[in-house]
Parts: sequence; C-alpha cells; structure tokens
Amino acid sequence: MSDGGLLKKAMDVQQPADEIVAVAASTPNESNDSPSFGNILGTIALGMVLPFFFLMWFGGVIPVIPSSLLSLIVILVSVSFVWWRLEGGLPSMAGGAGIDRTVAGSIFMALILLLGTPALLSIVLTGDMTLGEIEFEEDGSEMTIKIRQNGGSGSHDATISISQSGSEVLNVVQSFKINKEDSRGDYGEITINVEDFYSSNALPLDANRYVISVLVGGNTFTENLDSNLLTRTITGAESSATASLSENADDCGDKERCVKGVALTGSAGLAGAVGYPPAGLPYADYSMQVTMYYEGDNVAVSYPTITVDSTSATWDANGGEWGSGTGIIGDAGSSLPLGGSEYASDIQAEIIPISAWEENDYGCYTVKIEITQLSPWSDSTPVMFESFYLYEKTGDQANGESETWTESTVAC
Repeated sequence: MSDGGLLKKAMDVQQPADEIVAVAASTPNESNDSPSFGNILGTIALGMVLPFFFLMWFGGVIPVIPSSLLSLIVILVSVSFVWWRLEGGLPSMAGGAGIDRTVAGSIFMALILLLGTPALLSIVLTGDMTLGEIEFEEDGSEMTIKIRQNGGSGSHDATISISQSGSEVLNVVQSFKINKEDSRGDYGEITINVEDFYSSNALPLDANRYVISVLVGGNTFTENLDSNLLTRTITGAESSATASLSENADDCGDKERCVKGVALTGSAGLAGAVGYPPAGLPYADYSMQVTMYYEGDNVAVSYPTITVDSTSATWDANGGEWGSGTGIIGDAGSSLPLGGSEYASDIQAEIIPISAWEENDYGCYTVKIEITQLSPWSDSTPVMFESFYLYEKTGDQANGESETWTESTVAC
C-alpha cells in the first residue's frame, strides 16, 4: 500500500509537468524566435526611415503623382517590406502561427515617430522667408516670383518694387499664400504682368537693367532681372531684295539673261554696330510693313502687313501669292524671308515674279521696311530702313543683252 501510495504520488507529480511541456510546445517562444534588437533597428532604418526621408526631400519632383498618394504608397510598401523581412508573422485566424509582439511594437513605434516628424520639423525648423526663383512664362507675358519658407503656411503681404536706371517703374503690394511645395521646400507665388512695369530695353547697357526689390517677412531682397527677357523694343531694322536671274528664253525672250523676280527679306531687332544686322528679340511684339517703290514713291510691290507675336510672324498669303503666310523671326536671328508665289533654285528662296510687279521698268527701286510697336513696348514711333537697287539692261542687240540687279548706296 505504501508502494501504491508512492507510485500514485509520482504519477500525480508527473502529470502537471507533462501538461506544462505540452503547453510550452504549443505556444511560440517569442524570446527565441524574435530578431535581435540590432537587427530590428537596422531593418527599420533601411526599410522605413530611409524611404520616408527620401520621400520628404524628393517627393515634389514627381508631379504626375499627388504627394498624399505617393506618401501612402511609400508607407505601405516600406511597412510591408520590414514586416516581411523581420518575419512579423500572421494572426492565427489567418492561418498563421501568431504575431511577433516585439516586431509589431517596434514597427508601430517607428511609424508613429515618422508620421510625426514633418509636423515636428514644421514647428521647430520653420524658416524665415526668402526670395526664390523668378521665372517668366514661355511667351514672356508674365513674371512669377517664388517666396520660400520651409514649414511655412498662411497668407502674407509682399511689397514689390521694380526700378530701371534708378527710376522706380512699379510699386505694388500683393498678397500670397505659402501653399505649394517642391523638392526645395514650401513656397508661395506672386505673378506680375510684364506690361505693368516695362519701360524700355534693358540691353545693351548694364545701366538700363531692371532691379526688383521684395519686402516680405521683415526682410528686403534685391535681385537683377534677366535683361534678355526684358529687351523688347525694336531699335534696328533692315530690308533687302535679292534677284533671281534666269537664262531661259521663256523668261528672257531675246535677252541672254534676265531678272525673273526678287526675294524680299525684312529684319527687325536690337540695333547693332554699323555694318552688323540687328540682334533678334524673341519676346518682341510688333507689325512689319515692307514695300518696294519704283523711282521715288511709285509702288512696285506692296507686301501684306506682317504681325509678329514673340517669334511667330503671320500675314495674309492670299492663296499662295505671298508664300505660306507664316514665318519665324527673332529666334535664330532677326531676318524674316518674305514668301512669294514661285521658288527660285538659283537663290533657294521664294520670289515675287517680275510679272506681278505693279511697276517693272528699268531704273532705281527702293525697298522700305517700317516697324511699328504699341505701348508699353515703344512710343509708337516707327523704326524705318531703306535699301536701294538698280535694275538695268546692259549690252546691245548685236552682242547680246542682259539684265542686272545691283544694290546701290545712292537713294532713288
């Protein structure tokens, strides 16, 4: 009975131990399975912290994706990567062996800290306002001023003053909001029409440049504006007429060579040194009138009025009589070839045939160009230029006759 008593006691002691072993085997050992503290920190730093700060710095350079959506995508991807890398596990209801509390807690705390970082930085690191980039629209009609303040927000007033050659041409107060961001931080914008302050060309003298001063946030910022963009008044013009010569009997009759027609060219821009053509002005707006006269004021060719808007020139082509009716001037140079109804291969240009001239006798011809601009680009005084040409016949019937077209330095 004593043996039975000892055996029963041994069995009573053994049963709870077996149950403890069974329970221990069925419960995940988090202390043994969890990654080390160093491994957790390293993985979170690489998989969550680095992408988050990369997003903060460069997120504004991807304009096709809204910053809020991009932030959500980066957070989901980084958390998923870290969870997978640290083997955070799946809950039992999803068929997993359970969630590692150490990994889950570490990721949760890291996420809270990261999401709070922008707000903390905006409070601690809100900077003073500074003058950012000054940009012009593609057609040069507007100027945009960026006011930067990292972590800034709200509405503000800025006093804008623009002067040329020491004289103030604009003084306005404009309100703006710090409500935009890019890779360089937060900023607001102020837009000013160039017409509101343009006075005269900023080139070619440095003394004529435009200077802008911006008073905002208790600070004054001063900067020179781009003189190339603020030179729009035509001060120089040129005209030319290049003859196309033919030896075809259908054109010349009994002459050995004759003038088949002329290609007209008009040039407009910033006046250069003597002997040099004007410099192109890609932001100028003006109208151009080119007329060829015979022996004084007798009209030989009256070309349609040409309207130039920045570099785009247009005119009435009249069904191809005056070429295509479009051209480019001021971009690669100041010259504009004026189209005609025929193409001359000898000078590789469209010409106005002599048969279409209102006057086509031998003598002196004047090609006059007249440039007109409206305020504020000029005071409406036309800029004019004249070139002169002699249309002559040489030789005789016995030895052969020819026609010539030469430029002259003597006015008609």
